[in-house]
Amino acid sequence: DTIKILNEDEAFSNFDKTVNSFLQTISSTTMQERLNQATAVLIKAAAATGAPELALLASRAKLDAFTKVKAAIDEMVVALKQQQEDEVKKNDWCKSEIHTNEMTTAKTEDTKADLEAKINELTSTIKTLESEIADAYAQIEQTQLDLQRATEDRKAANFDFQKTVSDQTITIEVLKKALDRLATFYDFLQKKGGASFVQKKQTPPVPQKEYSKNKGSTGVMEMIEKLIHEASDLRKDSQQAEGSAQAAYEQLIADTNGSVEALQKEITSKLAAKADAEKDNLSAESDLSDTNKELEGLSKYSSELHAECDYLLKNFDLRQSKRAGEIEALQQAKQILDGASLN
Repeated sequence: DTIKILNEDEAFSNFDKTVNSFLQTISSTTMQERLNQATAVLIKAAAATGAPELALLASRAKLDAFTKVKAAIDEMVVALKQQQEDEVKKNDWCKSEIHTNEMTTAKTEDTKADLEAKINELTSTIKTLESEIADAYAQIEQTQLDLQRATEDRKAANFDFQKTVSDQTITIEVLKKALDRLATFYDFLQKKGGASFVQKKQTPPVPQKEYSKNKGSTGVMEMIEKLIHEASDLRKDSQQAEGSAQAAYEQLIADTNGSVEALQKEITSKLAAKADAEKDNLSAESDLSDTNKELEGLSKYSSELHAECDYLLKNFDLRQSKRAGEIEALQQAKQILDGASLN
């Protein structure tokens, strides 16, 4: 009878409900314990890492369905891993960009220094060339002035020479005429027998080679002949001096022309060198301006990089460690929810 009663449909139905209710009670209790344990893990991890997301998820675990909590954990783990990966890439990018910026800045600073040195050298070269060109022009002016003065002196000396030669030539002609007149007079006296009378009055004449006909001439004729010789010597000396002076003057002209030509070639060469230096200087100044602009851009970009990267670079290891702790806590919480022991 007992077995029969237990085997009846009504008995089976009641028994099934009772067993199911018992099992549900047990299951519900177990799930709640798991939720409590998982929530504890999340809260502990939130306190350790300072992650508000974990604390929020712990609060949701008390309210949401079991499957929603597990799904949320999976989503957070995926998101955190992606954040880890993105942060590693960003860290590497920051290091690379900052290094590149620093290297480029250093290279550009070297370029700037080279350009500044080049500009200083070119500026000095231009000033030197300007001074040398001015000196060359001054030398040409002084050389031409010296030649002008020498020309005036030559004209004055030639005028004196012409006058001296003219004066001495006239003097010689006059003296020769006087000498001839005296010679004629004395010849006349000798022929008339008056030679003795004249000799009593004057000193006997000195024989002269040039005037053999006047061997018996008086001292007056000797004096005239001496004057003629002196005038002739003076004219000859003047002619020789004039020839030397004229030759020296002509040589001065040649030397002056040579010096001026050489100085003009020097000026032409240095003007060309100055033009090249000025062109190079303009180019260097333009390059320097571009370089300064490039340095300004690099400086600005460096500031932007440090504003964007300094916090990450400084805290990268700590952030990676904390995020890894968050992931580990989430995975542990899910394992608990999946039935793993907390131990």
